[in-house]
Amino acid sequence: MRARTAFLAAALCLSACTEGVSPLALVGRGDTDEQPTEPLPATDVLADGPESARQPPQQEIEPAPAVIPVTGSAAVVGLEEGARGLSSVPQVDVDLTVSGVRGRGTVEVEFMSPAGHPYERRSSVVEAQPDVSRTVRFSLPVAGTTVATTGMSGTWQVRFFLDGEPLTTAAFTLEP
Repeated sequence: MRARTAFLAAALCLSACTEGVSPLALVGRGDTDEQPTEPLPATDVLADGPESARQPPQQEIEPAPAVIPVTGSAAVVGLEEGARGLSSVPQVDVDLTVSGVRGRGTVEVEFMSPAGHPYERRSSVVEAQPDVSRTVRFSLPVAGTTVATTGMSGTWQVRFFLDGEPLTTAAFTLEP
């Protein structure tokens, strides 16, 4: 019973509190003698005196610059329809066109053998403005290499990365 009475007394005290309530919310309730006409300006309460009470400076909000996404597209070039045999292809060239690079980035290429194993990995540095496209060519030597001598025919996958993040892929087929 005592706890209930204490609780009710505390609730009554808290209900009479107007801290955090706008003076405008009390108008018309009869709880205040004053009729506020307009809100008070913000002041610096930590300043050294009334001479330093001031409005906070107004800051212009600049719109955020448009973020151009990094994109890439890859194309196999120089691999003709009739010349796809391991003995007739000197090399396979793959062009990567990348845009949206901010400053400097590292482009990596990974050639995956038809068996699905990494065969070769190389990298190149690309420097550009975000609104400029750059094309980088990567070549996979075929004639006279392990690719030809061990008969690594089939579909090759080429994966591209920019600063370690996946960018795009391409594929080509070498026939026996």
